[in-house]
Amino acid sequence: MRVFFRRPRPGVSRVVRPSFRDPRFGLLVAGETVNSIGGWASAILLWGFAAYRFNASAYAVSVTVVCWAAPPAVLSPLMGVYVDRVGPRTAVLAGYCGAACAALGMAAAASLTELAVAAVAYGSARALAGPAASALPPRIVADGDLLAANALLGAAASAGQVAGPLAASAALALSGFPAAFILDAATYLIGAAVVAPLPLRPAPDAQRPGWRRELAGGIRLVARRRAVRLVAALSAAVTFTSASFLVVEPLYARHVLHRPPSQFALFEAAAGTGAILTGLAVSRVRARLTGGKILMASGAGYGLAACLFTGTTSVPAAYAGAIAWGMAGTVFGVVALTTLQQVAPVHAHGRVMSATATIQSWVETIALPLGGVTLAALGIRAGALVLAGVSVAAGLICLGVVAATK
Repeated sequence: MRVFFRRPRPGVSRVVRPSFRDPRFGLLVAGETVNSIGGWASAILLWGFAAYRFNASAYAVSVTVVCWAAPPAVLSPLMGVYVDRVGPRTAVLAGYCGAACAALGMAAAASLTELAVAAVAYGSARALAGPAASALPPRIVADGDLLAANALLGAAASAGQVAGPLAASAALALSGFPAAFILDAATYLIGAAVVAPLPLRPAPDAQRPGWRRELAGGIRLVARRRAVRLVAALSAAVTFTSASFLVVEPLYARHVLHRPPSQFALFEAAAGTGAILTGLAVSRVRARLTGGKILMASGAGYGLAACLFTGTTSVPAAYAGAIAWGMAGTVFGVVALTTLQQVAPVHAHGRVMSATATIQSWVETIALPLGGVTLAALGIRAGALVLAGVSVAAGLICLGVVAATK
């Protein structure tokens, strides 16, 4: 472990370096990995807890899931103002501690109503922690290290996609639903513990005219800055493809590849593995993987990788496509977040990140039923190509807009 978590030499700047040689960043990545695994496991457990413990109907389960998913779509803009007021580190700590308390509330729920209330609290904590976590890297690392920091933290987040379902299964097998939620609470507290000692770079002072004006100012900033608009629009398109493929993947595995339900989970694990490996690789590339053209090309590449994934009847080829899909998603996510952090003012990062998170939450909500309608109308393979084509078209259109305005 000393090889990876080596203490900084005396005289080195207090700015955190995005390297495992800096123990502060190494612990941050480890904490975020554990936190991501717990978050994915909790999301899976919530559905099962409502169905198995309280014998909930399909309608009741869907309402419980909405209680968990809706708060970020509704509360994120307001939470962004809070992030800018108190700073991203304090906001992350508040969000993680709130999520830990909500997870304990889900573990102690004695009725479906109590579970739904705890799910609302959990979603509200995520609405705060998400934008705050996106706004944190520019305050702890140097500007030239943003891409590397985002790549390593993105790889940590992708670990949940691979290990989260396994952690949920293991926790259920060993101790049942309540213990699994308690484990999720512990992972959030671990995440808070590694964030608390991080030193922050100074941020420029900004006027605070009041909550309403600050909220409106963040919305105007997203609407008026072309670079922010392009990132938000392209991210929305990629989110649409990603969310709609939650409908595509199980149907593709069953009806096209004629594989059992476990195949869907294996494809998710393959995509997550590709995402982790790519995040580690991108952290070595650093500033060479930035710029508008790279961003637009990576958005189009995400759609093309989705086409590669679902455009075959061969299981090995589908695995290769899933890995490529995960790799493309990581490249786009890292470049998009880094670009957003660079083009938006530091004092407004919380509001900008929350605005884009709100857009993506609503797009996810819309994409799920539209994905089902598209597949029903066109068939699975043709419908999947159309849904993947949304990202391809958005990337090419944004690239054309950038070229035309130069």
